[in-house]
Amino acid sequence: MFIEFHLPNLPEFIFVSVSTLVVFGHNLWLVGKNEQTRIRVEANTGDHFPESDSAVKPERVADFRVISSNGFAPITNYRVEENSLVADVPTGNDESFCVALALPAHPITLETKKFAGYIAEEKAQEIVKPNFVAEHTTEPQRESYTKFAKVMVEAGEVRTNDISDLIAGHQLEIVPQIAPSSIGSNRTLPVQILFEGKPISGLRVSSGCEGLNGGKYLSHTSTDENGMANIEISQSGHWFARTHFIRPHPEKENFDWESFWASVTFRI
Repeated sequence: MFIEFHLPNLPEFIFVSVSTLVVFGHNLWLVGKNEQTRIRVEANTGDHFPESDSAVKPERVADFRVISSNGFAPITNYRVEENSLVADVPTGNDESFCVALALPAHPITLETKKFAGYIAEEKAQEIVKPNFVAEHTTEPQRESYTKFAKVMVEAGEVRTNDISDLIAGHQLEIVPQIAPSSIGSNRTLPVQILFEGKPISGLRVSSGCEGLNGGKYLSHTSTDENGMANIEISQSGHWFARTHFIRPHPEKENFDWESFWASVTFRI
């Protein structure tokens, strides 16, 4: 089961300015910070992890929840503080859990060159063919995009190394297979990418760490036929993995594309 968001039929589309386009390109992160008996979770948007350029508006939240061995618990006590949307999550007991945030689908229209640049940055040129070829397309591209974010939390003594069952049910989701604290000497974290609940192959997975490369990507890899990829870990600190998937939109009269963005963060 996965969480899916639909847009109503929209007869008109917004042509974005350059400044708005920059915001559209921002990644969405959840960052967890330990504060005695609680975890402060920050929803941050930006391209320099884990910093935030702007806060997610509370009215844009479609789903905010904690996932543990006991199931799901909604988060409702979120608020904006400076450039972050913030929620306080009690640690509860000594076990691994995750916090997950979903934003609903949002419309955008990009002129051809900007869409081509965005697709090139995501290495998705082959995915959008033959529906979009930059050299042969002049029409603006109408897109709806949905963003998902998770943070893995290890509170106290970790009870199990296997956390692959901590699944939020997002339409696109990155699922770590082991607790980050148990990566061992091989210094890799295996993750599985699920789309609509099933493994998806050939997706690029990008990763990085705070304080390295200005918070931008350090490395890229791709999922195999089982949706699996390995994140290389080089030092301690806050890390992220993110991925993106785009496909032709089923509502042809209103959109050309639907895209999905997903991230997961964790601390080593």
